Amino acid sequence: MTGPGLDREREAFRQSAESKTPRPPLTLVTRERLHSALDLGVRAPLTLVVAPAGTGKTVLLSDWVTRRRLLGQKVVWVPGQTPGSLHGFLERAAELESALMLDPIVIDDAHLLPASTVTEMARVLQQSPHAVRLLLATRYDLPLPISELEIRGMALTLRSRDLRFNDAEATLLVQAHAEDATPDAIARVQEKTAGWAAALVLAARTLQSSGDVVWPLASQRPVLDLLFGETLNTLDPRVQAMLLSTFGVTSLTPQLAAVMSGDGEAGSMLEDLAGSGLLVTAYADSPSSTPLYRYHPLLVELLRRRIAISVDDRQLVVTAQHRSALYYESRGDSEAALRSALLADDAELVARILLGHGPALLTAGEAALVEAAFDVLPAGYVEQHPHLFGVRGLLRRVTGDVAGAVLDAASADERTAESTAEARPARPEDDALAADAVLLRLWESRYGWQDVHAAIERARSLLSPVPAAGDTPHAVLGPERLAWLLIELAAAETWADELDAALSHLDEALVTARMAGHHQLIAAGLAHRAVVQHVRGQGQNAAWSAQAALDAAGEQGLPQEYCARAQVVLGFAAVSGLDLDSASKYYEQVAVADVAGSDTVVAGLRTMLRTMLLVEQGRLGDALTELTTDPVAAGPLPSYLSRDLALLRCWLATLLGDKATVDTQVSVLERTGNTTEAELVRAMTSMEDAQAALKLIEAGLDRPDIYPPLASAAASFRTVLLVRAGDELAAEAALVDTLNRITPQRMLHVLATAGGEPAFLDRLRKHLTGPNPHPFAAAALEKLSSYQPAWSEAGGMTPLARTRPDAHTPPPRRLEAVINGARIKLTAREAEVLDQLALGSSYAEVAQALFITENTVKTHLISLYRKLGVDKRSAALRTARTVGLL
Repeated sequence: MTGPGLDREREAFRQSAESKTPRPPLTLVTRERLHSALDLGVRAPLTLVVAPAGTGKTVLLSDWVTRRRLLGQKVVWVPGQTPGSLHGFLERAAELESALMLDPIVIDDAHLLPASTVTEMARVLQQSPHAVRLLLATRYDLPLPISELEIRGMALTLRSRDLRFNDAEATLLVQAHAEDATPDAIARVQEKTAGWAAALVLAARTLQSSGDVVWPLASQRPVLDLLFGETLNTLDPRVQAMLLSTFGVTSLTPQLAAVMSGDGEAGSMLEDLAGSGLLVTAYADSPSSTPLYRYHPLLVELLRRRIAISVDDRQLVVTAQHRSALYYESRGDSEAALRSALLADDAELVARILLGHGPALLTAGEAALVEAAFDVLPAGYVEQHPHLFGVRGLLRRVTGDVAGAVLDAASADERTAESTAEARPARPEDDALAADAVLLRLWESRYGWQDVHAAIERARSLLSPVPAAGDTPHAVLGPERLAWLLIELAAAETWADELDAALSHLDEALVTARMAGHHQLIAAGLAHRAVVQHVRGQGQNAAWSAQAALDAAGEQGLPQEYCARAQVVLGFAAVSGLDLDSASKYYEQVAVADVAGSDTVVAGLRTMLRTMLLVEQGRLGDALTELTTDPVAAGPLPSYLSRDLALLRCWLATLLGDKATVDTQVSVLERTGNTTEAELVRAMTSMEDAQAALKLIEAGLDRPDIYPPLASAAASFRTVLLVRAGDELAAEAALVDTLNRITPQRMLHVLATAGGEPAFLDRLRKHLTGPNPHPFAAAALEKLSSYQPAWSEAGGMTPLARTRPDAHTPPPRRLEAVINGARIKLTAREAEVLDQLALGSSYAEVAQALFITENTVKTHLISLYRKLGVDKRSAALRTARTVGLL
């Protein structure tokens, strides 16, 4: 990645990462010796500033960054608690040959970085150290290759001893806070603080206010603790009240500070405090933007102790949290609103936020927070406020308490019926309860505990914009609740074989979730859509949706119920593309999931994926065992699931030569409404009369509603039969039709049977050398030529193999081929050497097997490579397979 694309990526990263740069405090001492050290350090890949809180790391780095920017030198600032796009940037850095960005990246509070980001950072520093210039401020050492880089002169570390203020620096700093400090007082402060930045400032402020510093030599409390307390006590009571009201917020805006403290001057107070560079640090996206404030961790601890011993201070916090909850709720931040409500000691507020936003929080993966909220409600509160039954039922469903969820679903139904019977206008709480009750019924219906069609109709009635005559007006729902309801409705419709309706409702759900900006609901909708697309034979589209679901979920990840859907679909897509290693990895992830939480459709798909992988591994007996029983189903299987299971059983039975089972599964296809598929399978498994089979296949392929993967497989069978019949023109047309069918969804696995036939591969090679080759022909030939089915080695045989004219006569060894338009011919000895290479033999092993010297082997290899137009073994084998020499 070079040129304009790389420049755009660099600039995008800078713009996203340069936000929240701390503003330098107003009273600051520029420390030239440390600036010089940092200037030197950032010429190398890694510079570390490792020291505890209160040693002036952030102040030093913010001053250094400001100076460089004033000189026109670019610096990126990344807070450790909000690393933004740093993780993705590091993932790509080591993959690029040239340096990605030599501007220094300053990471403050690097000890707060996610473990995955630190791991990526270590990888880049080990593999491509010259790709980055990192400057990290951290309270402790991180698992980075520091020693290795220091030995190579590629890292610099500054520690507490380096950050201590020398006498000259200490004098300037104390005088900045206490103008009238005498040299003796400054000397005493420096002696007692040992150059510790925070202690120097605190002592100076105390000196300024009282004229002296009383050092607690006999006290057991730390110096900083005492000094912070003394400094806090010198502040105006309004400032102290503001600090007590707001100290629990990680990143505080002036507006939120004013809301929580009830003081309109809170923003000015924060600005004054930040100006001292002591109690508060200010961050801003740009010099003109509204700053964010963060409190010193030692100050936070001191304030926490105060509210523990003071009833009045505790009441300030409770009142502030109540205001905070309302503020966050008005801004749509339901998670922050509920967290604040939990601290506000107000059951009614907690209950109201639970009812309004509980489902949104559950779908965002905040089940623990919702559970904590129910725990703080007084005993019997839900029974006295029955509108909460639905939310609690959804919580119990998400956390695996099936029995509790079923009981709450029944209670929600009962309360909904009572509200309807009262014949009064619906209130918001009635709408919420009605939606939650339907959500729970849809969930239950997928396990056979409720009638699925009745649950679907109930959901559709709730969502209908126009109520039926005599019905009450329908619910007005928030976007998160609505999106979840639409997704659950689509899941039930998928189970009920109503795939068109399911896709329509999933589209609605995705639009609603995107409008709400709810990434987890977006991911859930995409995961469900992937399953629907897969069962319709749209494997590539399904894979795109599945991957988009995993991407949309972000670092938080998908709940297991949705993740299983995405991964099983990706597993099938990998099989379809003959990428069996990736398919196995996806299956391993699905195998450990509790598929019971994902319903019978996913359980059935998992069984089929495992069976396909067992067949590909040559474990035909294990595959047969896997398919001996149907998945546990909530009633009759959907027709598509019955179809796919029957087709898979047919394929396995065909490989094993079990005609009775094939006939049984063909009957299953007919009984479940898949008559066209039944006719095609009958034609493809009864190949003794080639002409009759060809006519049946032609008739089946003319049907518009045929299952795409089976149609593609049948088209490849037709190609082979026409080649065998000697009809070159018809065979060429059939091959192009086959390629047209498999290309949109990249369905290579359906060609596995025909791909093992020399007639099919020869036709594909001839097609490639023709005047107008199909765009997907080369990729198909390469994949099929290298495909070595283990089921064949295990004794499995396809109908085409059984009816091959030369089935009992080994084909003659091919020595001629066309490569890059030129015809080449191998000698018999070169062919033997090529065969030995394919077995993985070394030069010595080839020589021993063919009774020749190693030098003779090398001579044949030189000639062989020249003819194939390659320069190494792997390329020789790949080319030889592609042109049919192996």
